[in-house]
Amino acid sequence: MDFDLNALLAGVGDASPVAAVSISADDFSAFMGGLQALPDDDAPPPDDDELEPTEIRAKAPNGQGAPRAVHDRKYRGKRKQRQIDNIAILDFETDPFDNVSQELIFPFLAVLYSDNFEPIIIWEEDNAKFVAAVIAAIESLPEAYTIYAHNGGKFDYMFLMSKLKGRMMFKGRGIMTAEIGKHELRDSFHIIPDRLANFKKDHIDYEDMRKDKRNAHRDEIVKYCINDCKYLLDIVKGFAQRFGLKLSIGQAAMAKIREDYKFERLSDTQDAFFRDFFFGGRVECLQGRIRRKEPYKLYDVNSMYPFVMAEYQHPIGNVYFQHPGPIGPDTIFIDITCNSRGAFILKDGLETKAPHGRYRFKTTIWEYRVAKKHNLISSEEIHACIDMPLRTNFAKFVRPLYDERQVIKAKLNAMREAGLIGTTEYDELVKDDMFMKFLLNNGYGKFAQNPRRYKENYVTEVGGEPEDGADAWCGSPLRMCEDYWIWQRPSPSDRFNNVATGASITGAARSVLLDAICNSVDPVYCDTDSLICRELTDVKIHKTELGAWDLETEMSEIIVCGKKLYGYTKTSDGKQVTKAKGSSQLGYDKIERLFNGETVDSISFGVTLTKAGDQYYMKRRINATVTVKDEPDDEPPIWRCSVPEKSGLSRSQ
Repeated sequence: MDFDLNALLAGVGDASPVAAVSISADDFSAFMGGLQALPDDDAPPPDDDELEPTEIRAKAPNGQGAPRAVHDRKYRGKRKQRQIDNIAILDFETDPFDNVSQELIFPFLAVLYSDNFEPIIIWEEDNAKFVAAVIAAIESLPEAYTIYAHNGGKFDYMFLMSKLKGRMMFKGRGIMTAEIGKHELRDSFHIIPDRLANFKKDHIDYEDMRKDKRNAHRDEIVKYCINDCKYLLDIVKGFAQRFGLKLSIGQAAMAKIREDYKFERLSDTQDAFFRDFFFGGRVECLQGRIRRKEPYKLYDVNSMYPFVMAEYQHPIGNVYFQHPGPIGPDTIFIDITCNSRGAFILKDGLETKAPHGRYRFKTTIWEYRVAKKHNLISSEEIHACIDMPLRTNFAKFVRPLYDERQVIKAKLNAMREAGLIGTTEYDELVKDDMFMKFLLNNGYGKFAQNPRRYKENYVTEVGGEPEDGADAWCGSPLRMCEDYWIWQRPSPSDRFNNVATGASITGAARSVLLDAICNSVDPVYCDTDSLICRELTDVKIHKTELGAWDLETEMSEIIVCGKKLYGYTKTSDGKQVTKAKGSSQLGYDKIERLFNGETVDSISFGVTLTKAGDQYYMKRRINATVTVKDEPDDEPPIWRCSVPEKSGLSRSQ
């Protein structure tokens, strides 16, 4: 029979017709009524559902004496599979971005897609009717679904904010999870932090989505949106089958680490103590603002953080010993005052700096050893050494994933050469490669998560209160929007992981970069795991080996105007490349103007949507953030000014 969604949406106004969903009478009954009651042997065990299987030893209901653990595992497995089966994808198509006219944009097409039903298609030009139709379509689903939209938390779901109520989880300005009835909305970008186009995406001319053109291209646009949903569902289900319904790739990585490692959690006080030793990556304009039309090279490390996780011994305990020195075999962190030539970093607002001069630093043993190796520090006064005897590397987590990924990458290269792009086998390998890449690169971050920053959020109607009352939510809403109120309170969670582990890992990464800087010729810029210099000497150079440096690009010109603000011209094809954090559309001509001391304006290509329902195009006024060094430094540089004779340039294979 034909199930006409228009009848379902009869109460939402004069919505434009949507596609009929053709299903059999039997399927229609299941679609509208949900699955029938589970047979007795699939029912959840009473009371002890949350116990571990090994703890449940009662006999099975059939009286045959089978351990209850078997029954419990069976139920859990079926429940998990049903949750994975009940994954759906939601995708919107909107008016094209226009950062010139800066007109408000609105969605006109929604597709709700799942393997369990035919695509539900809503094409509606009136925004209020569109939103009502989408909500009605989701609420009509007979079983509980987990619904994903890629980058939906910052885009698609924002168009639904006025209709979302109850508890909600935000990450920054974006929605991480929300609910519509019995269904949960999630942003798939948190488990697949990449552009969908890097997996699979059709091409379409977005100009065809303009109001005056889209009706003529309706079938093409609908097909494009359906295929986007299909490709995303394939990735999300693949992820869920492998890692479960984790909220983020960080959660999945931590669960994978826990398969082979146990670490002790820190208390609130311990976390506060070790957090002073936790810094991000090292980013420096090593010679200030420069423009050089000379040969330079960009090197980066093959999987820096996985490498230092696998090769260095990191603390995983919560027992530590603080003493005035000397440094011993168990020392991991050092509180030291010394004369430093850019050896260690300090926090500088939201950024870091590696100053020259006498300062007090809280650093890691890994950076200290490299500083001593290259004579970067002197007149040391150690205030405290922190010893942590319980340590491990994470090679069991890193090595199998990294090695498997190299095999997959080799297969993908061979399939590309054979013209097999787009085949089922190729797509499956691309997914596996993505999953392993994300796991490896997100494993370290969860150690340092800071629950002090977590907030609980609740959305009500205007004038409403959360279910447990206003007093439980700081007495008043955080934001009083036109159609809804957002309430917020600190999260009661105090589950710290082990920031000492994270601090050791990031310190080890900085030490690898510092060693490379000291072994490089005329370096001008570095960022976390990459270095721009004339040559890199006395380090391992290899295209794929874990932890080796790889020559990524050769350039004929380099312009550095600030941290994460530079450009270069590639030697191979003359292409001009710019890097400008927060201003991805910044052209090379503007990098040149910045170098010359000018101020340039930048406007984002895409629109920003806010929790309050506002839309705007991000405007930035940009200046160079480092100065031109007119005079040479008083002290010699920490790097090499020329290639040493008989150095061999690099240890390569």
